[in-house]
Amino acid sequence: MANSWFLYDNSGSVNDPQNYDAVSGNPNCPQPKQRLCAIFAEVQLVNGTDRPIITGTLQAEIAAALATKTESANVRLRPN
Repeated sequence: MANSWFLYDNSGSVNDPQNYDAVSGNPNCPQPKQRLCAIFAEVQLVNGTDRPIITGTLQAEIAAALATKTESANVRLRPN
């Protein structure tokens, strides 16, 4: 399976694949790093739309990034 960046649409749970939109290339996530911007995840097709597969490991990575305000390999942050 392929992996891709997905932008978080800020509309609900960070663990819900429906709240992300696929982007080509690297996402634009400016400073300061405070809130979720994007995740890098495996792609799944849901109702004809690319959505991320959010594993337990990725959920933990998202939670850690938000708690520490520190990006990781698969999680990017943006300003408020």
